[in-house]
Amino acid sequence: MSHISAAGRSDSQLTDRIEARANGLLSDCRRAFHAFGDLDELAENLRILSLNAELAAGRAGDKGRAVRALTQYTRELVNRLAQIQGEMNRLRGRTFGLSSTILRGLLQLHLFERAAEKINAGDHDDRARAATNRAFLDIMTTLVDTFEGMARCVDDLSRRTHGVEEVVSQSDSIATNIAIEAAAAGVHEKEFRTVSDTMRRYVDDLRTMIDEASDAVRRALEKGDSLRRLGLDSLEELQR
Repeated sequence: MSHISAAGRSDSQLTDRIEARANGLLSDCRRAFHAFGDLDELAENLRILSLNAELAAGRAGDKGRAVRALTQYTRELVNRLAQIQGEMNRLRGRTFGLSSTILRGLLQLHLFERAAEKINAGDHDDRARAATNRAFLDIMTTLVDTFEGMARCVDDLSRRTHGVEEVVSQSDSIATNIAIEAAAAGVHEKEFRTVSDTMRRYVDDLRTMIDEASDAVRRALEKGDSLRRLGLDSLEELQR
């Protein structure tokens, strides 16, 4: 095992590097979750729109049959968004819980670094140095496990983001099909076209949300992998 007494400044630099990357990762995760902050509201707007569109389709009789089917499919997409939102809420709680563990671990590393400096500066035997080294190693082991958990959380967040992207793509197709049906709906054309235009507006809002979240998730994936590798390399070095 490497001794803190031999590492000195390098251990402090290592902790600073880990802290910088961890803070960057947490910032990206917060940014991604914040981007999805209005997902519930947009899902509810789509749900209300689908109900109003179904009523309009009922008034249109045979000319509204296709629109009625499209609005029913829209509600399935809304349910999918609600499911994703619930999964994200649980994921956010898990992510912030792991982030607290990381911050506590980093604080402990800093404390042990200061303790090691005092031990090295004083007249202490090898047992004191060995105990400090073991404690440092134990903290790093816990941190590496937590980094792995954070990396899994970011992977899960990436999958949920792709799920919203799929809903956006399908909703866009529905809006296009409703616009096509509106062209042949006679006196109901204006009503159906309003539904299509409103849905496109919601789709645009969702797409803006996805763009912001996707960028944050991409950065978080890169930082999560980098942090995990840094932790593993550091742990391996400490165990030599």
